[in-house]
Amino acid sequence: MKCLIVDDEELAVKVIENHIQQIDGMEVTAVCYNAMDAFTILQQQDIDLVFLDIQMPKISGLSLLKSMPNKPPVILTTAHREFALEGFELDVVDYLLKPISLDRFLKSVGKIYRLQQRTAPIVNHVEPAKEESSTFFYIKSDRQFIKILLAEVLYIESLRNHVKIVTTTSNHTTLLGISQMEQKLPPQHFTRIHRSYLVALTKVDRFTQTNLTIGDKTLPIGQNHREEVLRRLQLNLI
Repeated sequence: MKCLIVDDEELAVKVIENHIQQIDGMEVTAVCYNAMDAFTILQQQDIDLVFLDIQMPKISGLSLLKSMPNKPPVILTTAHREFALEGFELDVVDYLLKPISLDRFLKSVGKIYRLQQRTAPIVNHVEPAKEESSTFFYIKSDRQFIKILLAEVLYIESLRNHVKIVTTTSNHTTLLGISQMEQKLPPQHFTRIHRSYLVALTKVDRFTQTNLTIGDKTLPIGQNHREEVLRRLQLNLI
C-alpha cells in the first residue's frame, strides 16, 4: 500500500512514518509539507492512501480534499476535534487526533483493509444458515423472561445497576450493568455513545458532533466516545 503523508509539522510526519514502518505491506511513497505539493504528487503517482493534516499554510487539507474529484482513501490527521464532522462529510475514511498512538493508528489502517475487502471481486459461495437465536435475546424482568428482538432495539440506557431497553414496541428494565449488556450485543450493530447509553446504529435518524437522535429522543455523545461514534456513523454518509 503506497502512502502519501501531507503535514507541515516534521514531528507529526515522523510519528506517522514510524507507525507505517510497523505494518507489513505499507510504505511511505512521498511526504509533502503543503497541499500544493500533495496535489502535484496525486496527479503524477498512484497513491493508495493519504494521511492528510487539516491546518496547513496557504491551502488547508480540507480545501485540498474538495479540489480532488477522484481521490484515494484519506485519513485526516489533526489536533483539532472540531473539524471531524466536516471531514466525514467529505467522505474521509477516518479522523486521527494528534498525538496519534500506534493503537489508534492500527484501527484506522484496519478500516482501510476492510474497505478493500468489500470492493474485492465477489466469489459465489453458500453461507451457512444462521441460527434463529442470533436475532433475539431474553432478559429477566418482573420474575419472568422476556424475548427481545434485536431488530426492534432502539437504545439502552443505564440506570445504575439496571438498564432500560427501549424498543420500537415497548420498554423493559432488567438487573444488568450497561457494560455487561454491551458485551452481549453484536458490536457490528450496536455502539456505546456515552457512559449511560448504547444505541442501535441503524436506528439513528440524525447526528451532530455532540448528540444523536433516534425517533423523538435526543441522546448525548460522550467526549470519550465521540471519535469512535462519528467514525462509525460516517460509514453511511454519501
